[in-house]
Amino acid sequence: MPEFEHHVLFSGNLHWFPSHEDIEGKMIVLFDTTSESFREMRAPVADNADLFEIDGKLGMAILDFVPTIDIWMLQNYEREVWAFNCRIELPVAEIRGQSNKYDGPLDLDVVVVSGDGGLLVLVKFAESLLGVGMDGKLVATFHHKKVDPTYFRLKQTLVPHNFFPTLEGYVVNALPFI
Repeated sequence: MPEFEHHVLFSGNLHWFPSHEDIEGKMIVLFDTTSESFREMRAPVADNADLFEIDGKLGMAILDFVPTIDIWMLQNYEREVWAFNCRIELPVAEIRGQSNKYDGPLDLDVVVVSGDGGLLVLVKFAESLLGVGMDGKLVATFHHKKVDPTYFRLKQTLVPHNFFPTLEGYVVNALPFI
C-alpha cells in the first residue's frame, strides 16, 4: 500500500502523490469531491515529490536528486500535460555552514511550499530550519533542535468575529494566557 505525505486541494479535487515507494510509473491519486470518486492522474517521472498549488496552477517539486529540485507545472488539467518550469539548486555550502557542530552526511529533510507568488524550499539540516528561495539563495534560518518543515501555513487575520464579544469573560485587546 503506497504511503501518502500530504494532499493538495486544487480545482475542487484532492490530490496526493505516493511517497517512499519503489514503484515505477507513479500516478497522482485524485479524489473528485463532487462525484466522491477516486481516479489516477499522470505525473512527471519521480520517486520523491511534493505537490503544491501556486497562482492557480498545480505544481510538482521533484526531490529525487537533492540538492537539485526540479519544478514542474501542470499546463492542461483535463489532458494532464506537465511542463518543466525551473530547477532550484540548494546552496549546500551555506547549509553546511549553518551547523558548525555537525560534520556528518548531508541528510536533508526538504519541503517545498508556495506563498506570496513564489516558492520557498524549507530545509531541515542538523538543528536548523532554513528557507531557500527559487533562486537558490538562503533567505531565512531558524536554529532549534525540535523544529521540522511542514506543508501548513498559518495566516493571521484581523477580521473581527461577532461571536467573540458574546463569550463569557471576553476582553477586547486582553493578553492571552493571563
